Amino acid sequence: METPNTEKKSNKLWPILLVVSVLINLYQWRSSTTTIESKDMKIDTLYVEIGNIDKELTDTKEDLEKYRGISANLDSLLNEANSKIEDQVKSINELRKKNNKSKAEIEKLNQQLKNLEELRDEYLSRIDQLLQENQQLKNDNQNLTTNLQKTSKELESTVATASVLKAENFTVTSYKRRDSGKYIQLSIAKRVHKMDVCFDILDNKIAKAGQRNVYLRITEPGGKPVGNRSTGSGSFKSASGEEIMYAATTTVDYKGSKLTKVCLSYEEKDDKQFAVGTYMVEVYIDGVLAGAASTVLR
Repeated sequence: METPNTEKKSNKLWPILLVVSVLINLYQWRSSTTTIESKDMKIDTLYVEIGNIDKELTDTKEDLEKYRGISANLDSLLNEANSKIEDQVKSINELRKKNNKSKAEIEKLNQQLKNLEELRDEYLSRIDQLLQENQQLKNDNQNLTTNLQKTSKELESTVATASVLKAENFTVTSYKRRDSGKYIQLSIAKRVHKMDVCFDILDNKIAKAGQRNVYLRITEPGGKPVGNRSTGSGSFKSASGEEIMYAATTTVDYKGSKLTKVCLSYEEKDDKQFAVGTYMVEVYIDGVLAGAASTVLR
């Protein structure tokens, strides 16, 4: 049987015990709520991160596809990258399907996402390296093409120079025309009517055989070209594009061997007086200077 003092003490403890019990329950509730909120926050954060990775993955795939078609090696690398990314995505989606995720599963999902990012960065790096190699190869090919074109032009120039026909062994003879129509050799300028220029065209094994246009140019002591268009003179374009007046022209059938005594003549029909001095004679074959000589009229 409780004594009055014991009963009195017991009545005082109940309120204290009740308060302690309430405090303990409140602490446990708050602790549980905090744990749930923390877990929910982690899950929400994880899903936000997953959403960001999904968007980044889509963007990455689009970026990768921009490089398709540049080269076979790059297309092969893109196919490999897409295959591995798809495998990684399947693993991530399997983990995402589970509603109740343990701490270990959340950590595994985070690792999968990290692996996916690393895989993306790895292939972007490999693509960049391959693009640089392709660009270097393109530059090398361009340089090679440029060098080949330069070498080809130099070779063409060398062959063209080597295939030029040369004229040598010039003889220049001046004549007076008598009233009878006969000609006598004469070097007195004021009595000269006609000039004959003869020369040899040398053999050239590189030069192509065929018809060749030969032009004779005669220049007076003052530098003026001799010629009369009404009697057959004219002009031609040199290999450099210069318009040159010729006194006479002919065509020869060149077959690769030496042609001797090719002659061209220029004659004034009227009694023109040639100037005293040195006359330059030049022979052009197909617009290229083949040889030259000089003669003096007194």
